[in-house]
Amino acid sequence: MLKKIWRHPVILMGSIMFVSALLFLFGYLLHIPYLKETELGWIFTTLIGGVLVLIFGFVWRWKDRVNAKKRLRD
Repeated sequence: MLKKIWRHPVILMGSIMFVSALLFLFGYLLHIPYLKETELGWIFTTLIGGVLVLIFGFVWRWKDRVNAKKRLRD
C-alpha cells in the first residue's frame, strides 16, 4: 500500500520538501558549516510548504479513492 502512495507526484514532492527542510534544520541547529549559513525563515517556509503539500496530496488521494468506489457501486 505504501508503495502505491509514493506513485502520486504531489505526495512525493511534499515528502521531498519536508525531508529537505528537516535536513537543513538539523544542519542549522548542529552548526554544520554549509548548512548553518541558511536562513531560518527559508527553512520554516519550506517545512510549512511541505506539510501543506502533503496534506493536500493525501486528501486528494483519499477523495480519488472515494470517487472510484462510488463509480464501482453505480
